[in-house]
Amino acid sequence: MKKFKTSDGYQVCRIKKEGIYEYLADRDHYENEIHKLLDTLDGLKFDSVIFLFGIDSGAYLDQLKKCICTRNLVVIFEPNRSVFNQFPVHLSNNIHLVLYQEQLVKQIFDETISYKNINNIYFHAFGNYERIYKKEYDRLIRHLDWTIMNAASLVYLAKRFKTVFIQNMIANMKIINQATPIHRYLLTNKDVPAIVVSGGPSLDQNIVDMVKYKDKLKNYFIITGSRTLQALVKNGIMPDMIVSVDPVDANYEMMKEHLDLDVPLAFYEYSNRYLLSDYKGEKILISLVLSHTILGMEHLKAVYCGGSVSHACIDIANMLGCSPILLAGQDFAHTNQKHHSNSAVFPFDSKNRYDTQIFIKDIHGNPTGSTITLDSFRRNLEYYIDCYKNQPRVHFINCSYGAAIKGAPHRELGEILEKSSFAGKKKACLPDHELNLNAEETIDTIMAFVDEYLTRTREGLELCQIIISENHIKSLVDIDEDDIDLQRILYMLQIVNQFENHICSRYLNGYVTEFLYDIKERKESMQALDYDKLTSNLQYQAAFFREYFEQLNKILAEVRDTIVSTVSEFY
Repeated sequence: MKKFKTSDGYQVCRIKKEGIYEYLADRDHYENEIHKLLDTLDGLKFDSVIFLFGIDSGAYLDQLKKCICTRNLVVIFEPNRSVFNQFPVHLSNNIHLVLYQEQLVKQIFDETISYKNINNIYFHAFGNYERIYKKEYDRLIRHLDWTIMNAASLVYLAKRFKTVFIQNMIANMKIINQATPIHRYLLTNKDVPAIVVSGGPSLDQNIVDMVKYKDKLKNYFIITGSRTLQALVKNGIMPDMIVSVDPVDANYEMMKEHLDLDVPLAFYEYSNRYLLSDYKGEKILISLVLSHTILGMEHLKAVYCGGSVSHACIDIANMLGCSPILLAGQDFAHTNQKHHSNSAVFPFDSKNRYDTQIFIKDIHGNPTGSTITLDSFRRNLEYYIDCYKNQPRVHFINCSYGAAIKGAPHRELGEILEKSSFAGKKKACLPDHELNLNAEETIDTIMAFVDEYLTRTREGLELCQIIISENHIKSLVDIDEDDIDLQRILYMLQIVNQFENHICSRYLNGYVTEFLYDIKERKESMQALDYDKLTSNLQYQAAFFREYFEQLNKILAEVRDTIVSTVSEFY
């Protein structure tokens, strides 16, 4: 690496890559490169996160610092070690230089991107980095898109299911003590092959193979979701475990003819309440909420949630110690122009749209239709499989005919059933009802929390009205510590912080997620350059808190009504 002076007075780095000398930015018009960066950052919000690919000579840093405020975070990924070594890793309090490593990139995205800031993410590849380091650039973009999509899906789920989440959680608390925690089955089926059954178009052929070699299935641990249960049972195949994580009533419709099966049903707190209430078989708890809210339940385990019930099924098979894990009906694609297998379609599916949106590679390397959602599920599964690539205990086989799944090579299910033998011996899941949750007491705690913050939001609103009506023009920076308006603002800030960090706010899940996302979108849109001025403005802060408390009070009232009606129905 060597630095050269540009025609317009800056410095640019020249590197040698694969025997060719390359300038990392335009040597003649370097200032244009800086303008491109600044144009990308136009409209920067006060809490925006900025990811840059390439630091080059660092000539743009002074201009960058003028665009941001103290609340912004800037991460610069540098793929060239020689260039990286020219700088300290902490370029300022909020500008950090990172040597490009794919796993580290993924980790940083996971730690810095959430549903709260997905619309405030900025990215720019400086100079010629995108061309010179195309492989690294493409991987970075793939991980960035994937992380943002996952965070956005949380907002979508919250907006769609916030009410039913509360209803299911309250109703399902009643049956927690009848369930066995999933961790009780860790490694109980070590080295037993598992078949995870999903509802993709390939399932029809997979079931043909399973029926043909039905006598071999006694050696396999079969895990299915709600959608595919009926297809198995009608073909005389009894699964060893059913997993139901979707909250909607459609899950009840899928299983309503099989509520008396003697097969354990794995669920989590938000699973459909009617299904859990009416299902007669043993139940297995996957905890996503109680392990974070109830003292003494911290040991409860969750499973990997990649967007589809199949991810949970696969992770459970892995937790049981099963290997190999065979994926049946796991297409992630519209194989043969179908959205589901013929055996896993229900009347309510006619109301849904399953249009092809994108094309991806199938198991033969040919293009096949899919959707953005299905493809994100595929990538989530590939990420999961990649986490186990260095663990010889478990491996994954794709027996479906849809999308190629990295880390899960394709093999014919019939061939495996006919020719393969495995050392593990299948064991049934034996119940262990160790939990002791007082449902009524827990619900009372939640209600007390809701009532407390209904009162506190009203107090906050009163303080806002006082400040706004008095219309004092004050700077919160240049103000005495005992000033009454400052004390009012500090008290309101305390209400906000205590609510958002309260352990009971986890019970409100979807409501809180949607609320925090929306309030940031609507009311925390100040520009980075206005941050110091507006955050010190008394009237600006009072107006913001007023909107915050009005919306939160409305949400808490809705949650309270939902809890009351659910308790009336189920208790």
